[in-house]
Amino acid sequence: MDLLDAYRLAATQHPDADAHSHRGERLTYGELWERSGRLAAALTGVARSVPIVVHGHKQGWMPVCFLACARSGHPYVPVDSSIPDERLREIVTASGTPLVLAVEPVAALDTRMWTLADIERRATDPEVAQPPREDEVGDDEPYYVIYTSGSTGTPKGVEISRGSVGRFAAWAASLLPEGATPGVFLNQAPFSFDLSVFELAMAPASASVMHSIDAQHVARLPDLFEDLRTSGVTVWVSTPSFVDLCLADRTFGQRLLPDVRAFLFCGETLSNETARGLIERFPRARVVNTYGPTESTVAVTSVVCDDDVVCHHPALPVGTPKPGTDILIRDPEGRILPEGHPGEIVIVGDTVALGYHRRPDLTASVFETIDGRRAYRTGDRGTVVDGQLFFGGRLDLQVKMHGYRIEVEDVEAHLRRLDDVAQAVVLPVEKPGSPGTVAHLHAIVQLTGPAPERPLPRVVELKRALRALLPDYMIPKAITFAEAIPLTPNGKVDRRAARRLVR
Repeated sequence: MDLLDAYRLAATQHPDADAHSHRGERLTYGELWERSGRLAAALTGVARSVPIVVHGHKQGWMPVCFLACARSGHPYVPVDSSIPDERLREIVTASGTPLVLAVEPVAALDTRMWTLADIERRATDPEVAQPPREDEVGDDEPYYVIYTSGSTGTPKGVEISRGSVGRFAAWAASLLPEGATPGVFLNQAPFSFDLSVFELAMAPASASVMHSIDAQHVARLPDLFEDLRTSGVTVWVSTPSFVDLCLADRTFGQRLLPDVRAFLFCGETLSNETARGLIERFPRARVVNTYGPTESTVAVTSVVCDDDVVCHHPALPVGTPKPGTDILIRDPEGRILPEGHPGEIVIVGDTVALGYHRRPDLTASVFETIDGRRAYRTGDRGTVVDGQLFFGGRLDLQVKMHGYRIEVEDVEAHLRRLDDVAQAVVLPVEKPGSPGTVAHLHAIVQLTGPAPERPLPRVVELKRALRALLPDYMIPKAITFAEAIPLTPNGKVDRRAARRLVR
């Protein structure tokens, strides 16, 4: 399936059908196609193939800008408005973009910027013709670039091709039970998190609606449930953490969402308890667990978590690979391990990323070619048992938390940038009773002076300073002060000894 062709067909055959809804504002497929085409025509003045940053939250203008970028030969770089200005500047610099489409206002940047008024004016100009197909991003060219945490404190951009998105979309549609589409896809994740590509790719294939909820909805459950009650959601896409939040309220069930037919999860561990709760409260819905890093286009394995699966697997599998993908388990020397032996998950297939934008060094470190096919060494620990992949956490200093991948060295680097911080180590703290599931981050900080007698005010100061540099999800929940960070005999941070300081 080709994503641009899907949008084109939906706009032609169902121009009045809703493509996106958010807080009562609706955007039809006809409007989406017309507006994105006019905006794309304006973007043809930007050098082809150069990424364009799109900044905002859940507004309908976000998918308009994404589509306009692709139709004018540019990969889009989604940046959520919750990200601090400093992080935005880092992404703008790393991407080399000459233009930022600011759906929401941003601080001054050292690059050209179109405000929402600029975008609207260009996208609604009736004198502008729709661009030709030859202007579009090619099949093997980057369709989007999503920036993730980097170990040096600088974000790294993952390049995903148009062809990879199309192949992902075709497979994702097969995860749904018959009758789930056309319908309404819930969009919970911000567009800067590639979980949202599930909805962005699947909705146009069936001329369905992508219904977005925002940060304010999530902060207040009564408002969220009122929105959901009238949404008509048929396919729920979210992180497990978000649905856990909803399941804590007993009113979250089939009566609230009578039309829901499928729950799709990715980004973090789905617990057996969560799957059981959904099966109990939504007996007519299918619960699907998936797995895949950003570097392999959202997800590459799946399993339907029915009664049989949850009864036989206290720790749920993440499933079998999609067509066009092979999963290898390798040891540290690169040898392929047989079933039942844990090792590093290596993904080989037709949705593996092109690499990291403008970072050939990083690309060479984790991407390779196996039998003529692109492959990605995930750094994830996994085991295959009876054909099913089981995820076992990270092998390195990267963690997954609430659906986001975080390099703890990234957080450490930013801590060390703060005044009076001499050294810092950041440790993941697992959720009790759920091995491999990171509940929060705990930082141990060595100051240039003595540890404070009253630590709380200093903790508050450090967190406030970090929020100017990092997204909220990367801020350590707890901070402990130490007179010295423990080191190994080789002079490296002794993380095992440091962990004893947080107990």
